[in-house]
Amino acid sequence: MSEPAGPPALPPSMRDRVPFLLYRASQISHSLANEMLAEMALSARQVGILTLVTELEPMTQKALADTLRIDRTSMVALLDDLEAKGYVARQRHPRDRRAFLVQPTDSGRAAKAAAVRILDEQQRRFLAPLTPAERAQLSALLTRLSQRPAPEQ
Repeated sequence: MSEPAGPPALPPSMRDRVPFLLYRASQISHSLANEMLAEMALSARQVGILTLVTELEPMTQKALADTLRIDRTSMVALLDDLEAKGYVARQRHPRDRRAFLVQPTDSGRAAKAAAVRILDEQQRRFLAPLTPAERAQLSALLTRLSQRPAPEQ
């Protein structure tokens, strides 16, 4: 009996390109996070929303979408689901009647705390192939890359 075939080999122009490798690693991590969060019927994106409105402050839908880089249509669907679960509430912004502020509920705060515990385990599993020193180095490098200004055109 033959072994199942793995993913096809990538050409050097892809496998040697750091942005592609970052994208691939991100996809794997995101998929694992969603798989593990499924027991709570939440997605990684929804946990991102809960984290922002719980740890920072109530935010507008637009600010959430901009911060998490989620298109507005998807953001509305994610918030509709979180609201249906009783995890967030939307209220008119007191200074801008066109905007809604998203606030966590007590259930939302509890769900966020449980989700973070799951994501701590997800991170442990995802980074398991790396030594503690490599994990620290990876974190430092990614932090530098994510904080730098956009490249000039």
